[in-house]
Amino acid sequence: MNAPTYCMPTKGLLAASGIWPLAAGLIWAAIAWPLSGGDTAILGPLSGVIVGGTSMGCNWLIRPWKKRTTLQWMNLWILHETGRITTSLGVLILLYFAFSPSPTAFLFSYLLCAMTTLFATTRIWTKGMRNGNEVGQAHHDPGEA
Repeated sequence: MNAPTYCMPTKGLLAASGIWPLAAGLIWAAIAWPLSGGDTAILGPLSGVIVGGTSMGCNWLIRPWKKRTTLQWMNLWILHETGRITTSLGVLILLYFAFSPSPTAFLFSYLLCAMTTLFATTRIWTKGMRNGNEVGQAHHDPGEA
């Protein structure tokens, strides 16, 4: 029996990868500005851009619009998240050494954006795989061995 192939919901994945980290970064800025000033507040949107940009880049690399089996999607999901996290951490470290912002504020603003993106994209990935498998099962003939 052939495994069903399907695409990931590309628009939803792109929206979750781009909008959610920026929204988290702006929330960070709105809270940090009155408490710690502009130097700490700007780290939120900066972290949102880092996480969103690397996530969008990883989306482009895995091509969610291409049809694949669930096993392939599961492997690509791991690759996507590993790539997003390591690349965004690498950019974060480079910027830290280039500009020396507050390490605690930079780390926690990054973590807020990264975790928000992880939760948002996980929902898209799991829903896409669940729907893809349901469509594949509906086309499966129960009389086949």
